[in-house]
Amino acid sequence: MTNHSHSQSPDTAFALIRTAMPIGAFYLTEILVGLTDLAVVGALGTTELAAVGLGKTIILSVMVVGFAVLSIGTIQMAERPTPLRCGAVVVASFNVALVFVAVAVLTAQVSPSILSKSGYETELVSAFESYTHILAWAIAPALCIGIFKNVLNARQTTCLITWLSIGIVLGNLVASIAFVHGVGSWQGLGVAGAAWATLLVNAIAAGVLSSIVLRSGALRVTGLYARRIWFLAVDALRLGWAAGAQQALESVLFIAVLYLLGVHSTLWLAAGAVVFAVMEVNYAASAALGEVLAARVAARRKEGRAPVRRLLRLGGGLACANAIMLGVTISVFSDATVALFSSAQTVDVARELMMSLLVWTAPFFIFDALQIVYVHGLRGLRQTVRPMVLSTGCYWLVGLSGGMALAGPAALGATGVWVGFCAGIASAGLLMTALAFRAARQVEP
Repeated sequence: MTNHSHSQSPDTAFALIRTAMPIGAFYLTEILVGLTDLAVVGALGTTELAAVGLGKTIILSVMVVGFAVLSIGTIQMAERPTPLRCGAVVVASFNVALVFVAVAVLTAQVSPSILSKSGYETELVSAFESYTHILAWAIAPALCIGIFKNVLNARQTTCLITWLSIGIVLGNLVASIAFVHGVGSWQGLGVAGAAWATLLVNAIAAGVLSSIVLRSGALRVTGLYARRIWFLAVDALRLGWAAGAQQALESVLFIAVLYLLGVHSTLWLAAGAVVFAVMEVNYAASAALGEVLAARVAARRKEGRAPVRRLLRLGGGLACANAIMLGVTISVFSDATVALFSSAQTVDVARELMMSLLVWTAPFFIFDALQIVYVHGLRGLRQTVRPMVLSTGCYWLVGLSGGMALAGPAALGATGVWVGFCAGIASAGLLMTALAFRAARQVEP
């Protein structure tokens, strides 16, 4: 039976926030798990902090790309949110998710040798390897949670995700402290303990969520035809490959920036890891709003209802408001933020660099929020290829190539790398905004 309340839900700021907050809690949970790893491991020293920061960015980038491709499932279910349709989409999504699990495991295997050949310190590479070889397997339960989250988003019943997210954060905090530093006479596992904690907590959460959703009647997995599942998987890949490629290009930009910073200085690498960790909080809120926006845009487009541009303005406005609040908070309390990722072993020059980089980057949170929310909005309009192509120029020509030019020929070093990165994010935000509203005008009656 079709969920009629889905199509009748009002397109107001409150409605978007109400549905988006639990999804934001989910994304924030995955980010806080990483932040917890950084905070707990940071007490071990700057080298361990840099290794976990780099490893977390690389492995979680695979997860984020997987979320981007699997987000097409939300569009498929929002267009017709019946239990049978949702069940078929879920089964198809699990088949697609297996690809990203394999990529994460392979990436964890080959990355240490690449870092060693690039001249990274032996101690840093060793800590990186210990962390990523285990963290890669945590991608599987995380994607499982994401798939069932898509079901709840399509049906606009996302409250359950909030409680699950709270459990994940608290469970990971306790487990990370115990596994990293030990309990009683047990000395713990060091950086590897943080990855084991993430894997364990994600696995438990995935089991709980899947059990609840399957019993709720929101989807039906019996009586499905292989042809139907195959069609939905192909449709998801047809639309999702470009969405995944776009997310991959952005993630690779983050990884490349950290890599180039590490070539110049371990202190810059640690500072960049801290800033990226904070930017992920902005990503959580923007991605949540974007997913809700995409589902509603897809439903309105399917129903022939308008205007879509009003939805885009609501989503963009809320994302910008959140980015501004985060940026101001980080700027005012930069010393307290840095304290979360440092310890008595962290030298003063490292703390000062982290603080200055946070304050300098804060205004660019707005552009990052815009490009995230409007990329999702374009997916709701079933447009993924053009945003991917245009964002490539922003990420690689403006962001990475520009940063390398400033670092090398302009002799700005690590500062030039960071300036190029910020310019790439800003250009992507402006371009995706223009593209989204242009696409919306074409579908409105």
